[in-house]
Amino acid sequence: MSASGRVGIVLVMAGLLLAIGAAPAAAHAVGGAQASNYQTRILSVQPVVPGLTVEVADAGARLRIRNHTGREVMVLGYAGEPYLRVGPAGVFENRRSPATYLNRARLNPAPPPPDASADAPPLWRRIGDGDTVTWHDHRAHWMGATDPPEVKAAPNRTQVVVPGWQAELRVGNQPVRVSGDLRWVPGPSPWPWVAVAVAWLLLVVVASRQRAWPQLLALLTGLLIAVDVVHTVGIWTGSSASTAAKAYASLGSWAGWVLGALAIHRLLGPHPRRASIYLALGALLMADVGGIGDLGSLYRSQLAVAFPDPVTRALVATTLGLGVGLVISGLRLARPRSRRRPRPASKNQLAEGAGAEA
Repeated sequence: MSASGRVGIVLVMAGLLLAIGAAPAAAHAVGGAQASNYQTRILSVQPVVPGLTVEVADAGARLRIRNHTGREVMVLGYAGEPYLRVGPAGVFENRRSPATYLNRARLNPAPPPPDASADAPPLWRRIGDGDTVTWHDHRAHWMGATDPPEVKAAPNRTQVVVPGWQAELRVGNQPVRVSGDLRWVPGPSPWPWVAVAVAWLLLVVVASRQRAWPQLLALLTGLLIAVDVVHTVGIWTGSSASTAAKAYASLGSWAGWVLGALAIHRLLGPHPRRASIYLALGALLMADVGGIGDLGSLYRSQLAVAFPDPVTRALVATTLGLGVGLVISGLRLARPRSRRRPRPASKNQLAEGAGAEA
């Protein structure tokens, strides 16, 4: 295939992959857990019940109960109706609780169906095993379409946005109240991490111009795959979403890993320039999903990832810099090579040629 043909394939495939991967690249916002500056805190659980743990999950997008009491724990809905229960028999939701439907979306939930009413007798449906239940609670996270006025007036100051929210539980027949608040916590400056990304990009550009460029680009592609795998593991571990939701959000990364591995194989083969398509497309997917899709991690304070925040930001910056640099390198490899025109023969060479013919 000609070099111009490879360039065309790269561009067409890039467009298709980006279109198909647009939803997964919303990236790693698995199950609605996005990086934000809103910090949900639990301040008290009263009375204290041995074996009952209530915690914040998914960067404030959800609350989670771990029930080791040996009794059934019930979560009450917004009107005090039975909503969820978790106990020795598993996890159940009340299909007639309005909260069941209101809590299916983090923002802009659809209205409950007509048969959902706080006064209706519960209709329980089993939704899982185990002793843990996680749910959206709209009282515990920011629901506004824009930031509140006090945050707009002082966005660089930590401040309480919701001074007190409450969720009601029942442990057996014992009422339990969970109380907390919601704070605005400004994120860090993104510029040090942008500098890290630029440094990686420049390293790739320099490596692509060395005599051993196939080996160096193969090494950097392997590093990009490893970094994106670690980043994805941190997202999966830090999210309470279902395995199916996690898998869907990771489709773009998986495709990028496969293409990256093919690029390494080609780079280390006898015709390294033929790695161009795999290199450009694989790096593009990883940079899109693990870098651009997680840009918010660089400048927001609340991250839904299992790793410490600086580690997550370093992974995102590295993915972005390596990915963009390798995309550029792949496109450069796919570019038609200029052919040198033969230099015109000198008078001496012409004379020597004529003498030889004579």
